Amino acid sequence: MHSRLTLLFLAGSLAAPCSSAVSAAPPATTSLRTVARGTQSPAAASSRQVIRDKAAWSRLWTTQLRPEGSEAETPPAVDFSREMVLAVFQGQKSSGGYAVTILSAKEEKGALLVTVREQSPPPDAMSIQVLTSPYHVVAVKRSKLPVKWKVVRKP
Repeated sequence: MHSRLTLLFLAGSLAAPCSSAVSAAPPATTSLRTVARGTQSPAAASSRQVIRDKAAWSRLWTTQLRPEGSEAETPPAVDFSREMVLAVFQGQKSSGGYAVTILSAKEEKGALLVTVREQSPPPDAMSIQVLTSPYHVVAVKRSKLPVKWKVVRKP
């Protein structure tokens, strides 16, 4: 009898987290697949871009993701029949400690709401003194919805 109660307790303990984890995720959230990320982009200006075809992806890769003077390389594979690319560039910064991250993409009120976190070093932080240009590029499920950007800043 004791071992049967133990098994029932263990089974219930294992099942509970699984069911709550599934119900906690909103059904309209799109999964993100990081395609490229770094701190050294040739992009000097801050921008947010939506890429829906191979030609535009190739242009973005060669102009804003490949540093000048580097060997030509083909961009990572993206199946544009099923995916599209979201790219954020924080722009040129005068030191290290900056970062940009695409946190989520979800359908909301007839649009694809993309949440981006921009991070900067605290005012009293010691940072490497070098020009940086942080970026994050993700592939998401293809959507015809207009994209709206929500930026969250973290000092």
